[in-house]
Amino acid sequence: MVSDSSKAGSESLEELCTGPEDITTESDDTPVDTPNIEAVIGEIKLPQRKLYFINEIVEWQLTKYIWTGCTDIELRDQIMSNATELIRQIIRKQGLHTIYPGQDESSFADLLQTAWVQIERTLYKYRARPHCRCCYNPDNPAKSLLYMPTDREYGIKTLDEVIEMHNGRKCPHCQSKLTVGPILEPVQDFYAGSDTILFRGMSKVFNMWSQIARTVILAYIKKEGRDRKNSTSYVTHLGNKSRPMSDIMIRFISEAKLICQYSSDHLQIIEAIEWLMYNDERPHDGTIGKLVEKTGLSRAVITQFMRLIKLRSLEFTDSPINKNILELKDRRRINMDFDDE
Repeated sequence: MVSDSSKAGSESLEELCTGPEDITTESDDTPVDTPNIEAVIGEIKLPQRKLYFINEIVEWQLTKYIWTGCTDIELRDQIMSNATELIRQIIRKQGLHTIYPGQDESSFADLLQTAWVQIERTLYKYRARPHCRCCYNPDNPAKSLLYMPTDREYGIKTLDEVIEMHNGRKCPHCQSKLTVGPILEPVQDFYAGSDTILFRGMSKVFNMWSQIARTVILAYIKKEGRDRKNSTSYVTHLGNKSRPMSDIMIRFISEAKLICQYSSDHLQIIEAIEWLMYNDERPHDGTIGKLVEKTGLSRAVITQFMRLIKLRSLEFTDSPINKNILELKDRRRINMDFDDE
C-alpha cells in the first residue's frame, strides 16, 4: 500500500518536472508560436532618401510666411537657403555655367543670383490647401479637402479660419472634430499643421523651383548673347574687322592656276574661289552652291574639279598629305643617321 503522503510527494514531483501547461521548455517537442513575418516587415521603416531639402518643411515655412504677409525676414532667409542649394545643384548638373561667357566663378555667381531673385519673387504666389488629417489619403487628397482657394485669392486660410468655415467644427467627410492645436512640426513625408488639420501644397515646391531656375538661367544666357551681338561696339567691330588672307590660300590659288592653265572651266572655278576668299565672310559654307551660282557651270563640273584637286594634292606645297610624307622622310633620315653613328 502507498500512503497519502507518498502520493502527495509524487504529485508535487511531477508538477515540478512538467511545470504548468503554459510553460514550455527547450526539451519540449511542441511547436512554439512564431511571429508573423509580414507584420514584422511592416513595422520596419525603410531609410529615408537624402534630398536637397525636405519639401514638407519648406511648404510649412512658406505657409507661415504667407500668414505673416510676406514680412518675416527670418522665414524668408530660411526658405531661400534651400533655394540656393537647389540652384547650385541645377547649374552644376546641367553645366549651365560652361555655356555662359566667361566660364569662371563670376559667371556661376551671376547665374545663381539671377535664378535666386526670380524664385524670391514667386514666394508670395505659393498656395497650400487644408486637409483633414484623420481621413487624408495621399493617393486621393481631394476626398479630405477642407477648403479650395479661388484662382485670384491671395493668402492661405489659417487654422481658426478653416474651423470657423465648418458647422460644428467637424470634418464634412469623416465627421471628426477639428482642433487648432497642438501644432505638429513637419518632417520628411509628414505635413505640418494641427493634430487634425494638415496643410499641403497644390504642387511640389521642388519641381516648381527647378523649372523656374532652369528657364530663367537659359533665358538670361540667351539674352546676354543677343545683347552682346547687337551692341554698338560689337557691330562696329564686325564692320571694321579686317579679313586676313592666309599665305597658304594665296599659294594654293597660284599653283592651281598653273595646273589648270589649259582648261577654261577650271580657271573660271579657281577665279570664283579667289573671289569668294576676298569678298565672302564665310566662304567655307555651301562652297559648291556658291561656285555654281558664281560660274554658271553645272554642279557635276564643280564636283569633278574638286575631285581632280584632291587627286593631285601632292603637287601643292602646303598639302596635308605632302606634309605627312615630308615628315615621314625626315623621320627616316634621322633614323638612318642615328644608325650610321
